[in-house]
Amino acid sequence: MYDKERAQVIEKIGEASIRLEPFPHVFVEDVFPEDFYAVILDHLPQEDMYWRLRDSNRVTDAYSPHRLALSPDNLGHLSNENRAFWIEMFQAFLTPEFTAAVFDKFRTHMKFLAGQLQEAGGAELNVAAESFLIRDKAGYELGPHTDSPAKLVSMLFYLAPNEEHPELGTTFYTPKDRAFFCEGGPHHSYEQFERADTIPYKPNCLLAFPKTEHSFHGVEPVSDDTLQRDLLFFDLRRV
Repeated sequence: MYDKERAQVIEKIGEASIRLEPFPHVFVEDVFPEDFYAVILDHLPQEDMYWRLRDSNRVTDAYSPHRLALSPDNLGHLSNENRAFWIEMFQAFLTPEFTAAVFDKFRTHMKFLAGQLQEAGGAELNVAAESFLIRDKAGYELGPHTDSPAKLVSMLFYLAPNEEHPELGTTFYTPKDRAFFCEGGPHHSYEQFERADTIPYKPNCLLAFPKTEHSFHGVEPVSDDTLQRDLLFFDLRRV
């Protein structure tokens, strides 16, 4: 199901120009067909259907309690209609075809892969895809970081209802010490960085970038209790 929609996303990613500053990334507008994007918004689950990401084994207890998540293996409590929609949605994009398209887009920009492939005798990496829904509530923030060392590519499908709050987008950072880099894991203090850009939170857009030692990104604090940020995550990881 959703073969046409997946094909459009793959085509859009393939056509997108890779921006190199402050690190390689693409920002794709109108990534889904317009009518299908409206269907996605209509099927976003109610808030009590999500669980706190901090309560999973993916993050530490120090992680913000204001990020909620819903994964493909945790859909049983949704209504029949919503469950059917998200099962098909996740299945459509957790496919070898889509994984290959994403990996190939950024292959030449993942410099650290060269050493790993050489150590493996030139063999291909074992790559796993994962996808889940995210809802960030007021109070959520994420200091500058470069993601887990296991991460290969991060993709954030913005599920914004309108263009009224572009500030809810993902912020890119550059370290004040230009020699500073991070293999991944810790979140750093804002004081160590300069804000390079905020990729605006706009409807039907995709932000995607490979994990590098310089891909510092995060989420600026938001205190307005009426705001939330809905995302569909798609990641590639080494296994």
